[in-house]
Amino acid sequence: MSQPSRVLVIRPSKERESALRTLARTGSEIVIADHPGNDLSGFADIQLPLPSLPDAFRSGRVPELEARICEFHARFPLTAIMADFDYLLPLVGRLNERLGLRGHTEPSGLTCSNKRLQRAALDRVGVPQPRWAPCPDRGAARDFAKSAGLPLVVKPADRAASCAVFVAKDEDELDSAVDAALAESWATDALVEQYLDGPEFSVEAVVVNGVVTTVAVTGKGIGGRTGTLKLDAEIPARLGDIDRAAVEQTAAEAVLACGLLDGPAHTEIRLTDSGPRVVEVNGRIGGVFISHMVQAVTGVDLYQAWYDVLHGRAPELGAQRRGFAVRRCLAEEEGLVRSVEIGTPPPEVMERHLLTRCFVHPGDRLSAISNGNEMRAVVVAFAGTREDAVTAAEALATQVTIRTSPLMGGTAR
Repeated sequence: MSQPSRVLVIRPSKERESALRTLARTGSEIVIADHPGNDLSGFADIQLPLPSLPDAFRSGRVPELEARICEFHARFPLTAIMADFDYLLPLVGRLNERLGLRGHTEPSGLTCSNKRLQRAALDRVGVPQPRWAPCPDRGAARDFAKSAGLPLVVKPADRAASCAVFVAKDEDELDSAVDAALAESWATDALVEQYLDGPEFSVEAVVVNGVVTTVAVTGKGIGGRTGTLKLDAEIPARLGDIDRAAVEQTAAEAVLACGLLDGPAHTEIRLTDSGPRVVEVNGRIGGVFISHMVQAVTGVDLYQAWYDVLHGRAPELGAQRRGFAVRRCLAEEEGLVRSVEIGTPPPEVMERHLLTRCFVHPGDRLSAISNGNEMRAVVVAFAGTREDAVTAAEALATQVTIRTSPLMGGTAR
């Protein structure tokens, strides 16, 4: 008799409840490892309480977390481990290696979570990407600017969701961006990169035994205060066959260069005048409800596919449906939140409504958004044509009203 599946989910994030719903449908026993205050803890069959994971990573307490999970496994054997936050991937890889589980290894987890290591890995096999350099201080960034020119992108090497990623257009902005990236990094590790001009896409793929299968290509709308926030998205992306094939091929080469042989991949690509260039490889499913969009358009549940791969089963990756999914994000609101109001769209818009999610509440104090974790609200529409999906998404966005008043002092998030 085979062992029943028992899946450990480390720190499920607020927008990833679909992963837990998918796990519940498989009949798996769900173990959630996180601080007990996690809003999604109610999905757990078993809770494994941990201290605040970000605090543990900053204070060097990761071995304690690893030991607790291994002790749990000794009593309640796990069949798979899942995590969506990039900084957790090295921990997941070490646990997989210690416990004999499929998915990330420690090297692939490190390479997918640390952009400096990732850039070096892509360079070793010649995957096209921007010029880059380590950035330990302002002087290193200014030296790089002398040869690469401005604008430049500065980012922490070991963070995600565009945290402290800035496009610097002059030396003053460059200095500020370096300071912000070093402060945000877990280990005071940053890098500076040539700015890539051209539209951005992400390739949503699943890797099985080193074979990369593209499930969807997402078109991205990039902007916001930092110039790097992923605000809008649409699936399928508007790409011709030749460009699509080039983007998919570059993404697949990048994923394998990072050592990921089993699991999902979300690879960001800029299509420049010189061809595709890799922005970054994420060894996980894309955020901000990309999994919902992929499933609406293709019929593929990326979390089910991930679960199947981790348990040694061939995932169902063939497209079953056709249509267009379009996402719009609200990100501009600042101040003290007085109310959050959701209007009623007309019936023809509701027929195309896929989801509306708001992450702020009355009493929240909002400063200018600086990363993808601070989105105020998200709407997604699905329709048979791109035009109908765009129209519906924009109409849905107008139905979300976040009323604020000016802040009178104190901290904001």
